Amino acid sequence: MRAISTILAALAVLTVTSCAWRNMTPATEVVYEGELIGNESVTYPSAEKVLEVCMKTKACMGLSEYSYALPKIRGLRGGNAVDCGGTLRKGCYEAGPETDAGRSGWIIVPEGEGIDIIAHECVHHWLYMHTGDLDPKHESGLFLTCGGSYIMEGDSE
Repeated sequence: MRAISTILAALAVLTVTSCAWRNMTPATEVVYEGELIGNESVTYPSAEKVLEVCMKTKACMGLSEYSYALPKIRGLRGGNAVDCGGTLRKGCYEAGPETDAGRSGWIIVPEGEGIDIIAHECVHHWLYMHTGDLDPKHESGLFLTCGGSYIMEGDSE
């Protein structure tokens, strides 16, 4: 039992420190901004792939029957992170203003990041569409069950 605890502790340390070596630099040049229509000129996962991942995330969350608006996407280049409320992150969800047409929001990602970032940000989007709360503290278990393997560090986004 002690050996298992030691292994788990070592894995936890590796998980926490594995990204520490990678300096985060802000991506600022917009390469794509708009609807999920599938623009193949960008090298991070295409808008078409984002749409596929977001719809799978929505289904996983049990929200398929709702006709909520899709997120828009902003792809940036020039760095490996995006500014999310003054903090550099691998991805960000930005809720749009609520209008008569309903809620809206943006997934913001740097070029080259993995699709698990998109799944995570889609959980924020669908939570915002369904409840009006995008859950910036990641309290919902849906981040673990439907948000891919990417787990945010810190308590807010």
